[in-house]
Amino acid sequence: MLRVAAAKVVEIQQEQDGWQLLEIEQMQNGERGLAICYWKGSGKCGIGDKVTINTTAVELGLGTGGCHFVIGKLSETPRDDYYPNAWGHIMKMRYTSVQMAVDAVEEQSSPYHDLFIGEQNTLQGTPVLIAELHSLLPIFALAARQRKPEWNIVYLMPDGAALPIAISQHVRKLREMKVLNSTITTGHAWGGDFEAVNVYTGLLAAKWAAKADLIICTLGPGVVGTGTTLGFSGMQLAEVIHAVSLLAGIPVFTPRISFADRRDRHRGMSHHSRTLLKRFSLRPAILPIPRFGDERDELLELQEAEDRLREKHGRIVLPAPELHELEILQDRYEERISTMGRKLAEDPSPFQAAYLSVQVAMAIRNTQQEFIGEMPDLSDPATLTRLCSYLTNGEG
Repeated sequence: MLRVAAAKVVEIQQEQDGWQLLEIEQMQNGERGLAICYWKGSGKCGIGDKVTINTTAVELGLGTGGCHFVIGKLSETPRDDYYPNAWGHIMKMRYTSVQMAVDAVEEQSSPYHDLFIGEQNTLQGTPVLIAELHSLLPIFALAARQRKPEWNIVYLMPDGAALPIAISQHVRKLREMKVLNSTITTGHAWGGDFEAVNVYTGLLAAKWAAKADLIICTLGPGVVGTGTTLGFSGMQLAEVIHAVSLLAGIPVFTPRISFADRRDRHRGMSHHSRTLLKRFSLRPAILPIPRFGDERDELLELQEAEDRLREKHGRIVLPAPELHELEILQDRYEERISTMGRKLAEDPSPFQAAYLSVQVAMAIRNTQQEFIGEMPDLSDPATLTRLCSYLTNGEG
């Protein structure tokens, strides 16, 4: 299903760098609605402009992404370059009507090209916070900035959900607040400060081009789930764990945890995280798991035992952060922090898990030289066991 329609712009409600939120009126039936225009891809719109819009999401009644999108303007025949670049020949969204050439960090004319020749560069033990839900990004970034104000914090967005990074209100706000220093978009995702061909080179770009002290990798907004074992966007994170591990970084995976979700498959540790961790993550990750001091712990312990997570990954079990610590972050942040429509107070556990992961990542950096060196091999069970034991005992 791909529905399109002609419409007229009647109001510009918001305008950001590379992005507009428009009120439009469909020309065929007079129906009004909201449309997003990525003007770096289709040209900036003004009131009265006639446009072609993609109406598919609205026709399906979708939530995330459930608005119209501007394909292009009808009122003129433009020959402008909406997304100018300096050297790029690498196409993103290839072989579609909106394909564009970007300045990929790897290509020959890039000033960063030499970083990707050979195999000498690694992540040198840089921790990478990995999570499925984009809604955890502000907790990761704000908590890290609170603890390490001098760090370069870099966000890497792969292409498993939204493709244009401009759709993320969290990214816009965190960049505006200077909480995130840089962004990387990989695969067919586009619009980051650095464009990369794949997750592997994106991670190296974060480390060496953006000078990251900490890398955050969540999917963009609009992840997909189907209620099936494998049909969800978060499966892509297995590749991220592998890439971080093979590039000598430290993958810190935040499991998706909720006790407010009414769906049994997402209660406690979501089946998304459990499936990924027990079957498809072929390299071990550091796995911080909060303990709440009540009956919630029993469910998590049962799930961890069923999936044999202790044998497969570096579990670090620590008390869940207090809610007031998260509320401090929300007070400093203008956007609402929520997940699946639930506010922080309504469903704190996913955000407590994210905050705990930041604590663990910081502790890893504090103990790195003494315990795991510059280029750790976390696939070594002895190294992983020693590190997790040390951090769990609270000495980091």
